[in-house]
Amino acid sequence: MADIFILIDEYKNLLDEKDRLKDETTANNKAIEAKKKELSQAMIDAESPKVSRNGFLYSLQDKTKYNKIGGCDEDAFFDALEGYGLGSIIKRTVNAQTLNGAMAEIVTENDGNLPDDLAEFINPYQYYDVAKRKETNKAARNAKERR
Repeated sequence: MADIFILIDEYKNLLDEKDRLKDETTANNKAIEAKKKELSQAMIDAESPKVSRNGFLYSLQDKTKYNKIGGCDEDAFFDALEGYGLGSIIKRTVNAQTLNGAMAEIVTENDGNLPDDLAEFINPYQYYDVAKRKETNKAARNAKERR
């Protein structure tokens, strides 16, 4: 059997690396966006919409994105889209974590069973996970007392 403490240390190192990479990726994405903005302005100023460098062609593109205004009346928004024949782009979604919490509550209220009318839509599965949290003095003391 593998040494659990070694596996825990390796697991923690991987989680720490994941956090570090997430932070680095976020910072890198911000730097990319800033550099892209700077580069596009330089290309506009130089009136050079296309530039070839080291085997790559960089071209200035004029783009527009459309985002829904936060906090707007969603029913009116969807009605407006449907009025333009865009009902097919409307996707009703449920956040996975929200669904999981709601189903756990329903199962608890239903004596540990998923109701039949939901069973045709929900696929429960069990798995093992390992929780990690910072050890408090109380937790350490309780663990030592159990030994």
